[in-house]
Amino acid sequence: MISLDDLYLGDLSDPRTRLIAEMLAQKYHFPNEVGAAIQAGGLSPWIYPLAVAKLAWDTAVPDAVRERKLDALLAPVVRDDPAFGLELERRLGELTGAAGAGGWYPCGDPYHCGFVGPGASRAVIDRERFRTGLRSLAAEDYRVLVVSGPPGSGKTHSWRLIDHLRQAGMLAGHKCVRVSTHIWGTDEVTGEMVAQAVADRLGLDIRLTGSAELADARARKILDMLVGRYPVDGVIRWIVLDGLDRPRVHDSARDVGRQLITMVDDGELPNTRLVITGFDGSLTAVSASVLTDQIPAIDAALLRSFLADVAARLGHAVEDAELAVLAEEVLGAGGSPSVMADVEAAVVRLVKREWASGGQHVG
Repeated sequence: MISLDDLYLGDLSDPRTRLIAEMLAQKYHFPNEVGAAIQAGGLSPWIYPLAVAKLAWDTAVPDAVRERKLDALLAPVVRDDPAFGLELERRLGELTGAAGAGGWYPCGDPYHCGFVGPGASRAVIDRERFRTGLRSLAAEDYRVLVVSGPPGSGKTHSWRLIDHLRQAGMLAGHKCVRVSTHIWGTDEVTGEMVAQAVADRLGLDIRLTGSAELADARARKILDMLVGRYPVDGVIRWIVLDGLDRPRVHDSARDVGRQLITMVDDGELPNTRLVITGFDGSLTAVSASVLTDQIPAIDAALLRSFLADVAARLGHAVEDAELAVLAEEVLGAGGSPSVMADVEAAVVRLVKREWASGGQHVG
């Protein structure tokens, strides 16, 4: 039986976690056997609603994931019923092989996947520095990652990779919230609006009564209240603040971003990881725990490298000359940088047309 703790499953939104809970609920129905199985896994059975097996397992299995007790929970079950273990391993293998990807694009390392989202329908081209930064935030004590780049370079695509990691179970036990300046449409975006949205996404009841204070002062007050009410439950929280470089975003909103960087870096918001897009990395304070990612232009050389990696994963050996032709098809005859959304759509169409229908996965 594979080590379930090493799969880094998520909560019930992770289909693998949900599968385990469902199979255990089907196997153990009665309160005494549910309680005994939970206790054998090192959890406290009296805190779960044992009279309702499905609810008990829906609560206990995510707890076991978070506390890295899933192997201990399943070991006695598999020992007593090897067929259960074989069926679980088979069904988990199907889900793990496709976690966050489409059946046409196998990728064993979620951090390295070139295509994400439903059916692997969205391309994440290059972004090696960003991928490395996310690994550092997830596995080490780095706290802040600031992403900058010209308009249309794909800064907002950063969230898609974070969401992919979450869906693939790489951020098990973590909570992610996102505030995008897109949500205000064509409205002006102030610092107070951003600070309030962060508090709301975190589920913190922070509301200021009407006053004659300037908006900047109200934003600072919200952040001060955020520090005082921030959870200290040991859960790692990811705050993704997206789009601080958009035209209608006030300088006060960027000031809130700057203050959040300092607060997270200094530990005022404990167990927090902050990812900000559209913020000039040169404006951030120099700190060992603040990482930066300047998105490069998507040029022909970068695209050729990406397509070569994708082809290899799909079992195709492609000559340099063919890669050059395909890159030109995506970028245009001049190989000039393009808007990321257009490049992404063209790459997905090209890869599915050229390589997704056949070939064997290698590596």
